[in-house]
Amino acid sequence: MQKTDTTQSPWSNALRLLALFLIIPAFILAGCDSNDNGGEDPPGNGGDNDDPFTVEAYDTTTVDGEDAIRVTDVERGGIGYVDENGDAVTDITWSSDFVYILEEYIFVNDGQTLNIEPGTVIKGAPGSGENATALVVANGGTINADGNPGSDDPSTADPIIFTAQADDGSGLGRDVRGQWGGIILLGDAPLNTVPGTQTVEGISLTDDDNRDEYGGSNAGHNVGTFRFVQIRHSGAQLGAGDEIQALTLGGVGNGSTIEYVEAFASSDDGFEWFGGTVNTRYMIAAFNADDSFDMDQGMQGNHQYWFGIQSPVEAGRIAEMDGGTDPEDGTPLASPKVYNATYIGIGPGANAQGDNNSPFLIHRDNNATSYYNSVFVEGGRDAGLQVEDLASGADSRERQENGDLNHESNLWWNIGPSWDPGATVDPTTFEDIIQLTTDDQDNEINPGYRDDLAQYLRDNGNQLLENSPIVSVSRDAGSNGLNPLATGDATSGAPTPDAANNNSGANGQLDDTGFYGAFDGSTNWAKGWTLLDQNGYFN
Repeated sequence: MQKTDTTQSPWSNALRLLALFLIIPAFILAGCDSNDNGGEDPPGNGGDNDDPFTVEAYDTTTVDGEDAIRVTDVERGGIGYVDENGDAVTDITWSSDFVYILEEYIFVNDGQTLNIEPGTVIKGAPGSGENATALVVANGGTINADGNPGSDDPSTADPIIFTAQADDGSGLGRDVRGQWGGIILLGDAPLNTVPGTQTVEGISLTDDDNRDEYGGSNAGHNVGTFRFVQIRHSGAQLGAGDEIQALTLGGVGNGSTIEYVEAFASSDDGFEWFGGTVNTRYMIAAFNADDSFDMDQGMQGNHQYWFGIQSPVEAGRIAEMDGGTDPEDGTPLASPKVYNATYIGIGPGANAQGDNNSPFLIHRDNNATSYYNSVFVEGGRDAGLQVEDLASGADSRERQENGDLNHESNLWWNIGPSWDPGATVDPTTFEDIIQLTTDDQDNEINPGYRDDLAQYLRDNGNQLLENSPIVSVSRDAGSNGLNPLATGDATSGAPTPDAANNNSGANGQLDDTGFYGAFDGSTNWAKGWTLLDQNGYFN
């Protein structure tokens, strides 16, 4: 049978056509560049050829009527293999001609590169606990997954899709989650933990397998390119209260390009950062069961154009912003900056997950994530904004008072559990509408801080609005009722970003938009490449 080569470039058309009809025990990925070995059995698979070469990690078969390649991680070999000449093949391309089925944790090992063509579909086989499936780019590995090479035009994108095996292409619905694991990207950018390297949550490897470690001192670490990518129905259960996020970034550095990523219907968070310096843009967290955006361990970086929308059925916080973990005052202190976010909460009514996940936005553990020119709407929570205030000090309150944690020029509409869309809003009463709270609501450490924080918001360009700053909200597929474009007060007047806030690395420079929120008044950059658009959410 034909042996094909995918190590450096896409398969030729002839080989691709032939491969569509191959059903063999082991898929042979390398060895010969032409169709010159006739119909002989694959070497090493019991045929007449005594060549011992096989590639066990790639099994071509038919799955649910699709031409698919089942991928396994054989003897910790990651995505690579040794070819028939005894040479290690470390640069692999996954083609859009096939569906790839992840059968377990699949690693891109240190020194390996995984290239994924636009339009490629990767599915996680069902499983939980030690049988969960995920794609993990280990520290030192590289991924190049770009659904729109050379272009920022969403209309020309052919997105790369990571989803559950049961997904027929149209998705499984807003509230179907936890069908497989997710994507984990690891690097050696700084954390604020002791020690400075950690083991990523969600993976359990043997003591002598360090592919789950991340962290270091390389702020410019480059994991590669991850753009125009959908991640659907992730968050498989690993244990009680332990799931994988749609996209986990541990110690990822600012040499990486992470943008235009949709996290849709995860059982855990949409995105979670563990330290690192990566800058991101155009990130979408839709209908995830826990937090939309979560950060820990001294996350840094600049982030612009974040869009989050929550399900009224199940949701955590729109943003859970933690600083240090062990120790809480470890350095570097968390100080990312988020410009032009649009956060849409659960809507009116009771909290979707109970009081423990009540705040819409929460800053803890010395976190000082600063928000500028952003839009926060329909946060039906007991608290809109919570800043941790501890008797010991060394908390997020102290960082806010020191000028590190900033909320400047943001628009707030319908925040809190008792908002009335038809009520008259007093634009000065942040205390009542947003319900500012400290960590201990029943026994406040500094009772005057609530008033101080409300005054700070008033003094720094924050506005409570009577009318929504976005066109319309719907959380129903097929309704065409979701239109997150800026309207009214959000269309103009947003201040120019301070040049001192620019960062080095990919996407480190901040755009001067003039508008508030993730979208201007005319262009929806989330259309054309997302499941939200495909399933008819957008107007």
